[in-house]
Formats: sequence, structure tokens, C-alpha cells
Amino acid sequence: MSVVLIGGVEASLYCLKALAFDGAPISLVVGYPESLFTRAGYVSMRGACNLFSIPLLETEDINAPEVVERIKAAKPKLLVVTGWSQLLKKPLLDLGAVGLHPTRLPEGRGRAPIPWTLIKGLQRSAASLFHLTAGVDDGDIIGQIEFDITDADDASSLYEKICEVYEKLVRRYVPMLLDGSAPRIPQDHSRATFWPRRRPEDGLIDWSKSPREIYNLVRGLSHPYPGAFTFCGGKRLTVWKARVRNELLELLDVCVEECDA
Repeated sequence: MSVVLIGGVEASLYCLKALAFDGAPISLVVGYPESLFTRAGYVSMRGACNLFSIPLLETEDINAPEVVERIKAAKPKLLVVTGWSQLLKKPLLDLGAVGLHPTRLPEGRGRAPIPWTLIKGLQRSAASLFHLTAGVDDGDIIGQIEFDITDADDASSLYEKICEVYEKLVRRYVPMLLDGSAPRIPQDHSRATFWPRRRPEDGLIDWSKSPREIYNLVRGLSHPYPGAFTFCGGKRLTVWKARVRNELLELLDVCVEECDA
């Protein structure tokens, strides 16, 4: 009846602590090695694992044969995956795996959900706990919790909201998944939308856009992401914070660096 938790970002740490405090039978945590500390949102799971006396396996490749064997040796009834950049493959999927995604699935499948939520100017969204499949965010829904998005939210504050919602989801549904009483609702694939991957260069500001669109880009790419940027006088300007006042855009936090542009 044990649980293996897989993740290496702040949201993973929220889920680990919530489950551990509730007495969930966590037999193993899989996290990222410290060599990946520059990755956006990276968090070491080592401190929490030491605190709760849970074995930790650090890896860059969740599907590596030696990692799969170590997970199998933990004899899990359930894998809980959050904040892991790779898709799980067989045979891990055959062990029974659930994942967390910060959109109201089937809306917003795919990559960069937090930046896209803000760039699109959504005022309300949800986080979803769902069964993992070989596809992308298309498994049956176990539960969803909605949350509001204010005009003042940026990537950092939205991420904090999502971490808190993730904590509620795992506390509510992991015990039900272990005893077989959890809901299982197929997604309506006809309603699915897919949000593409974003790269740092996609943060270039298009000044022909409206102040509101530029503001949404700035707040969507703020910390821990690389930031929206522009060029002026041979220098790169990264805009971390802005606001719209009287339909005009005000830049509040700008980082200037030399560049070759």
C-alpha cells in the first residue's frame, strides 16, 4: 500500500510534506540531482526526506532501467508525480500513476501552463489530479479544485496558489486512491486544448500589442521564469514587473544587461 512520490520542484515539496504529515505510507521519493539547480523551480527533496526518514533517489531520467528497478523494489501501490519534466513510460505506468496539472483539464494540456494562464489573461482556473497515460495530460480525472486569478498575480504568486491547491488535492484523494474509492471521470477529449512549449526567446516583447497584452506577458514570464525582454541601444532589457494605468503600461522593475543585439 506504499506511495512513491516523483518530483523536484516546490510543488513537489508541498505534496511530500502534506502526505508525510498525514501519515501516508511513502516508501520512496524520486527527485532531481543538485546538478540541475539552475532549472526553473528546482527544489532539493533531500531535507524533507531526511526529516521524515524517507529514502531519496536522485536522477535526471525517470525511465532509466536502474531507476525503474529501484521504484519497483519500493513495491508501490501508487506513483504520485508532480513537477517532473519527463513523461513516464511503461513499465512505470503499469504500476499505477497519477499526476497533477495546473489547469482545468482537458483545457490547457501540454507545456508551460502557468505562463500561458497569465498570458491568456484567465481570471479563474483549476488544478487537476488525474491518471497518467502514455498520452499528454489526457487521463481520467480524479479531482479538480478551482481558484481565482487576480489582476495583480504574476507567475510567482500564481505558483504559490497552485502549490496550496496541489496540497489539498493529494490530501483529499491519495487515501481514496489507496483504498480504491477515488472517483474516475473520463476527460471530454473533444473539448481539449493544447498549450505549446515556451522557450526563453519567446519572451521578446512585441510593442505593437496592447498594454494589457504586454502586461500579461510580463507577469506570465516573471520569476521563476526567464522574464519578458526587449532591446534598446544595444542592451537587453528584461522586464520583471509592470502595471497598466489609464491604459498605459508602466515598467516597474527592469534589469539591463549588455548584449550583442
